[in-house]
Amino acid sequence: MKAGVALALAGVLFAGCASSARFLWEEYTGEALASIGAERYARAERYLNLALGKAEQLGPQERGINLNGLGELSRRQGRYDDAIAFFLLALEAKEAGLGVDHPDVAITMTNLALVYAVDGRDDAAQSLLERARTIQEGHRVSPRARARTLAALAQVYRKFGRADDAQTLEERVRALRAEAEAAK
Repeated sequence: MKAGVALALAGVLFAGCASSARFLWEEYTGEALASIGAERYARAERYLNLALGKAEQLGPQERGINLNGLGELSRRQGRYDDAIAFFLLALEAKEAGLGVDHPDVAITMTNLALVYAVDGRDDAAQSLLERARTIQEGHRVSPRARARTLAALAQVYRKFGRADDAQTLEERVRALRAEAEAAK
């Protein structure tokens, strides 16, 4: 009987720790994202690192989200080598934990491609954006996320002299943005 009570108590304590980690992860991540939006980058980095510590207890999706956040933070600060490193780690975590065709994987691919495009790695950017587009087409993804991917792909197509393909994508981007605006 005592062993059963001890086991039940351990289960409750573990569940409490997991929910506590989830709560803190959500709080830290939310504060970090708000800080990125407000361009309070030092604060964002502090909260993303706190969230990453909690994410280690939760799983690959949470870890990938925080690594992606650190990549986005680095991208916005013009620290492209750091951004690439974080996005690659996020991509690895998300692909391993969620599968290669998960919509969260497509988000990180788009983010990494944006850095590659700025860095002149247009072939790599195009490959990632086309993969992200394919993933997004196979899932229910927000119009805003699809528009972001297609807009970036259109820019890469223009660099390669594919103006007709770029124009087709830009028309789709306008439609997706209108759809997102109408949904508000």
